[in-house]
Amino acid sequence: MLTFSLNKLSLQPDSKVLDVGCGEGRHIFGSLHEFSDVHCVGLDQDIPSLDKCKEGLEFFKELNSGSTVFMQGSVYSLPFDDNTFDLVICSEVLEHLEDYHAAIDEIYRVLKPEGKFLPSVPSFWPEKICWSLSSGYQNMPGGHVRIFKKYQVIKEIEEHGFKYDHSERFHGLHSAYWWLRCLFWNSQDSNYLIKIYKQFLEYQILQSPAWLNTFEKVLNPILGKSIAFYFEKR
Repeated sequence: MLTFSLNKLSLQPDSKVLDVGCGEGRHIFGSLHEFSDVHCVGLDQDIPSLDKCKEGLEFFKELNSGSTVFMQGSVYSLPFDDNTFDLVICSEVLEHLEDYHAAIDEIYRVLKPEGKFLPSVPSFWPEKICWSLSSGYQNMPGGHVRIFKKYQVIKEIEEHGFKYDHSERFHGLHSAYWWLRCLFWNSQDSNYLIKIYKQFLEYQILQSPAWLNTFEKVLNPILGKSIAFYFEKR
């Protein structure tokens, strides 16, 4: 499930894209193959996630004529020269970081002038409900250390030298799933309601029925679990 409308971007051939905190490569595999001759780098600290990326890399190479590399690294010290990338994606990462300002400075450094910066974070009130329902959710190792407000994100990222364009919300059907997990935190692995709802989400992801995707788009402005931002380096 993508957290940005990447199909609305105009990436030129030979553009360089960095996905910071790429996880299992959902944005690189999910949409960036639609661009011709784009060079992608996925960076993450989690070795098992990077192993998953590498498993799918051979198939992905058949879809994209550009190079794709996955590597371990830290957003606090990106192993790239200044002004390297045309696009940097940072999806659901900033809420995990103790010093997200340092991370934004690093992203600014490696991004070309007028390059695009696409961060996303959990939306404020769906995330607030999760925190209210479960202390376990709050205290997960490596979990979320803060809740962002929309205009806080815009203001603070602009202060780092970026120009704000617009934002949009995604994953409206996922909020209720996480509320259920938080409500039944200690029994979530065996809870019947959670299992049924997970199957429902898997049906949406794998089958992508038009009626359900349309329904989610209606829900997104209110219930969207994630809020995606579109910035440009000044």
